[in-house]
Amino acid sequence: MRSAVYTLSMMQFNVAHLLKGTMGTSQLVTLDAAFAPLDETGTSQVHGQIQLMHVTGGIWVSGLLDSNAVCTCSRCLKGFSLTLQLQLDEIYLPAMDIITGATSPLPEDTDPSFIIDDHHTLDLTEAVRQSAIVALPMKPLCRPDCAGLCPECGSDRNQVRCTCQSSTRDPRWESITRLLS
Repeated sequence: MRSAVYTLSMMQFNVAHLLKGTMGTSQLVTLDAAFAPLDETGTSQVHGQIQLMHVTGGIWVSGLLDSNAVCTCSRCLKGFSLTLQLQLDEIYLPAMDIITGATSPLPEDTDPSFIIDDHHTLDLTEAVRQSAIVALPMKPLCRPDCAGLCPECGSDRNQVRCTCQSSTRDPRWESITRLLS
């Protein structure tokens, strides 16, 4: 009989020793992991420290990670790299009891990405993806003083001084304009 080889990625951790330990048993892990880029952020590497702790019902993962995301400026539409700080604070539930080997009852609403599998492997990929999405600014800017694109001719106002004049005024503001002049 041949046994299957089970390899872990840099975002996966075997937590059998923590699950066998007493409540509060913890491990500090320095993470320097490269992985396939996440579609939403372009994030492909994280650095930092996380703590894995045995708590009632599972393993609590907490820590701060640094990562870079590839963003598009919301004003000038140029791509740029942005440093993100990712906050992890998740509880992973085991799929099976480590002592008896019996299947553990899981709540119906448990996200499968936050379950410790039958090999006692905890995978951080989904937690990192979600944290990266939350850490992204709603309107990323390549720099705080980005002038953006001209709404008339489309030129990049960071590169070229635009001479276009916006002639469209919102008629709803005319009454206020007359009061101020």
